[in-house]
Amino acid sequence: MTELLLGPIVGGLAATRAHLWGRATSPGRLHAWLGRRSDLSDARLEGKSLPLSPADGFVGVAPVYNLRPDTRYHYALTLADTPPDPAQAPYPEFTTFPPDGTPKSFNFAFGSCFRPANENGGQIFNALETRRRQDHLRFVLMIGDQIYADAIHYNGIGKVACNLEEYRSVYAYTWSRPAFRRLIPNLPAYMILDDHEVDDDWHWVDNERQSAHLPPWDRFMRWLQKRPYQERTISRQRTQDALQAYWEHQAMHAPPFILPPTLNSAGQYLLSADDRGSLAYSFNYGAAAFFVLDTRTQRMRNWREYAMLGPVQWEALEKWLLKVKDTHPVKFIVTSSALLFFMFTDFAADRWPGFPKERARLLNFLADHSIRGVHLITGDLHACHAVYAELSDPAGNAIPLWEYCSSAFDQQPNWLAPLAYWRLRGKPVKRQEKKFCIGKLNFGVVRVNLEDPANPRVKFEVYGLQNEKLAEAG
Repeated sequence: MTELLLGPIVGGLAATRAHLWGRATSPGRLHAWLGRRSDLSDARLEGKSLPLSPADGFVGVAPVYNLRPDTRYHYALTLADTPPDPAQAPYPEFTTFPPDGTPKSFNFAFGSCFRPANENGGQIFNALETRRRQDHLRFVLMIGDQIYADAIHYNGIGKVACNLEEYRSVYAYTWSRPAFRRLIPNLPAYMILDDHEVDDDWHWVDNERQSAHLPPWDRFMRWLQKRPYQERTISRQRTQDALQAYWEHQAMHAPPFILPPTLNSAGQYLLSADDRGSLAYSFNYGAAAFFVLDTRTQRMRNWREYAMLGPVQWEALEKWLLKVKDTHPVKFIVTSSALLFFMFTDFAADRWPGFPKERARLLNFLADHSIRGVHLITGDLHACHAVYAELSDPAGNAIPLWEYCSSAFDQQPNWLAPLAYWRLRGKPVKRQEKKFCIGKLNFGVVRVNLEDPANPRVKFEVYGLQNEKLAEAG
């Protein structure tokens, strides 16, 4: 009998659209039922997936369209074409977004780095569920390391994932943790990868994307542990397998990519030298605009060149910034790693400070074009922080810029981060201040107040394992 193994997840949510995602145990078809009543006694079949295939790991999306903006719906994602039973109420819910450009206040959550400590890992999602109910959180940004494919003691397979089935197994284990499964059906999710969806701190070493690299300390430690050769290297095929598993579980339900990567005949990302597509996408919540960066699949480092985003993604980001400059008073750039928070102990140089030319390019672009209302949403540090900076535009005016970081959902906290902070110096940064940095398990909540669109207010709050407020800024 076919059953739902993972999900449902509500992705790609907009004013009139939603993507309902699920992973089944065997072939079938997903059916999306929607209604306004919590028991779905008024349910209607609003969408179906394509047939679930073993080639895609039996995952699928049932898209639903023509929804009413700013409206709460209850839903069920089933593998049968019979209506859901009202006796099984209450059913999960989501609320569509207001029409684009509408200045409506809202709250959302974000965080990163989910490596369950044990079978009952991810307890912080219980706190996030409580916060969801209290604050009517509209969605969550999950901005990297939604699995740890390389964490042999925590990933459920006892080895470094090296092929497609092993990556799928890590998703199945990680996303089956009870607290995560209770939360995610009711909190629409926007996801983007970082490194551990493939392997620790991986990057390309050539523009042709034929050869990838793992840090020498990872290779050395795995050699000491007598791990097999395939776990100590990262082949192009392994990267393709990891990115296919990422597509199946995270990207399939996202909004449309700005420029999708090319697929080969097997349905995997081609990763050719001339393919500059990325996993980046954008979306709007009323008068707030979001650009979700792909900081991994175009990342390349060798002795001559360091590059993170790739030319096409840079062009898309800069066009987006100019497009929303005056139309959306609040703008969020979502990036899996910190940009303003520089740690002098970051020897791996895996975050934006390790790519100083690209960091300078973004900061100078914001300053040169006097783009206000930008907030950076970041993760990865295993500590939370808020950093405020002022950039100087060509006329000498101050351009405020905030960076908010929430990490980790469930990982070893970084006790060193609060001590290792180093502020940026030089143009266009004229001032920078660390508001706080805390090395504890956490999730972030961002409150966007648009009661006066000419003077929007954005506040960042961080909550811990018991739903206690750890800090706030903004």
